[in-house]
Amino acid sequence: MYPFSERDTFATFRNIIDSVVNEIKSLENGYVLKASESELEEFYTEKALIEPLVLHSDQQYTKNQSGTQIDVSHDFRRAVFPGERAVVRGTRIDIAIPFEGDPELWQIRASTWSSGGYPEIDVKNGEIILSISFPDDSANPDQLKLDICRSIKSLEDAVGYLKNDVTNHNNSVPNAVKQALKRKRELAQATTGAVAALGIPVRRVDSSPTFTIPAKRRTRPTSRPSVETGAYQPEPVLDEKEYQHILEIMRSMSLVIERNPASFASLDEESIRDHFLLQLNGHYESGATGETFNASGKTDILIREVNKNVFIAECKFWRGNKVFGEAVGQLLGYLTWRDSKCALMIFNRTKDSNTVRNKMHEAMESLPEHRKTVFHKTEGDSRYILIKESEPGKEIIVTTQLYDIPSDK
Repeated sequence: MYPFSERDTFATFRNIIDSVVNEIKSLENGYVLKASESELEEFYTEKALIEPLVLHSDQQYTKNQSGTQIDVSHDFRRAVFPGERAVVRGTRIDIAIPFEGDPELWQIRASTWSSGGYPEIDVKNGEIILSISFPDDSANPDQLKLDICRSIKSLEDAVGYLKNDVTNHNNSVPNAVKQALKRKRELAQATTGAVAALGIPVRRVDSSPTFTIPAKRRTRPTSRPSVETGAYQPEPVLDEKEYQHILEIMRSMSLVIERNPASFASLDEESIRDHFLLQLNGHYESGATGETFNASGKTDILIREVNKNVFIAECKFWRGNKVFGEAVGQLLGYLTWRDSKCALMIFNRTKDSNTVRNKMHEAMESLPEHRKTVFHKTEGDSRYILIKESEPGKEIIVTTQLYDIPSDK
């Protein structure tokens, strides 16, 4: 085959994205509303990504050597009468070069290419086969080596040009998929009569009264994310802005602890938790049922709606991975809404906060329920998306926070 000649990158890559977008559009509304957003994004992003070519020229080897006939009719150095066909004995060498990446890319022309063309090759089983033939009676090892190097160099240049186009395509895929899924979800919600976020009745102290203020290597994927059976039922959602506001209020407690170390040195988890509750409820108006944020058990802070936990924060002292894992398990047991947002607040009396944060991060990513690390800050909060096997499609968003607590010793 003559490589890099059949299709251009722009049309080919555009078709890949269009195909994925059209598949998203064709999804059933109920499926989209029940499925995990992060899992859908990952599935369709992986489907549209292209693995670039990598040519391992340093691993080339002679795959085959055989005799052949060479047509020398146009060799001006030989005495051949015009119109006559002259054939001499020759040798053919097949040089194999391993490669990685999508083999179909060998048929695609990059946006930058050589007008001089490329040597003919065969592509099979993760290798390209470059064949060189020469007359036996005029073999020149130095010239032969030069011709081989020149041919390989032209292929390496083409692979490099193509890699730039693949990189640009891959960089554009996540946003294209995200936007297509967003439009599909909006359409599905409008079609089913579901509201994007039903809203949790959380009202800040300084907010105007309203009934609806929301407290709201790579292997190609083979199957879409699974979802629970049954019809889609809309559920209350804690708005992302409200979630961020809650986390920021809790985060501000670090300054309170720093300014009053003696007051916190001897406190247990439950007592420290109560300080956070006071801060949180100072920013929100209580309703007819009491405080917006309530205590449940000894260490957690929560918001409940329709007898289910919409937001929950679990508070624990750092006592190693085992206790940390148990705290995560408690969170997974408490949360029941489709879109649950929560916080895991770890009180640290060791002297090495960075080490504790790294251990927390490693523990979160090792969970079987872990689907995505949204962000990990070595000196701040980290956020993860978890999904329980027993409740496919239901995302649990966990933000981990570490608070340094003075020791009374």
